[in-house]
Amino acid sequence: MQKRKNDCAKLRTKRNDKTLNLKDLYWCNSFASNMDFIPLINLQKGKIIEDVSEKLDEFKKIYILDLDGIEKGKPNFDIYQKLSSSVDLWVDNGPRNIGEVVDTFMAGATDITTRRNLCPNLKISDIRDVSDNKIYANIDFENAPDNDVFFYDVDGFVNFIEKNRIELNLEYSKYLNKIRVEKKIYSYESDSKNLSFWAGFNIEGLLINIRKFKEFKNGS
Repeated sequence: MQKRKNDCAKLRTKRNDKTLNLKDLYWCNSFASNMDFIPLINLQKGKIIEDVSEKLDEFKKIYILDLDGIEKGKPNFDIYQKLSSSVDLWVDNGPRNIGEVVDTFMAGATDITTRRNLCPNLKISDIRDVSDNKIYANIDFENAPDNDVFFYDVDGFVNFIEKNRIELNLEYSKYLNKIRVEKKIYSYESDSKNLSFWAGFNIEGLLINIRKFKEFKNGS
């Protein structure tokens, strides 16, 4: 594990200096092929945006980005219940309090993503008291102090900041490097050409819109 972390650090330096060679690219591709790819679907206005006519049971788990819950505080619990009969659910619905967290698990979620800006008074320890399921936090690069216990009590992190913005902001890269040492990181990605970029951060996996899932799987 330590050797892989050291290799990743060297790779990031080479990438930043634009001195990647064919051996480095081979290593990137090899690591990327071992990433955990999780299909993502969006919920908005009470329905699934993507066409999921395909059988969802071909996937082990899907990530639900519930925009109704995040933006309006109106999670689609009924949809979770229907989907959970065929696949494990990782739900990102912006819970505001412990009651909504419990309701999310009761509706079928096996993992959840919390958003600090939407639940400033919610403690991860309170969630631990009612569930043994995995708890992730959405990365808030602008408002994530090092001493924020909320973030370091979680099982891992989810990133929705795109590659280009991270490349342009050294502090973002430093923060990713810091937290990935002890925690799992999953990042949303829409372009399969960016696999090597995330491999350089040694992240656990990628969240991929279900429409592009086959493209990523075939490309890895």
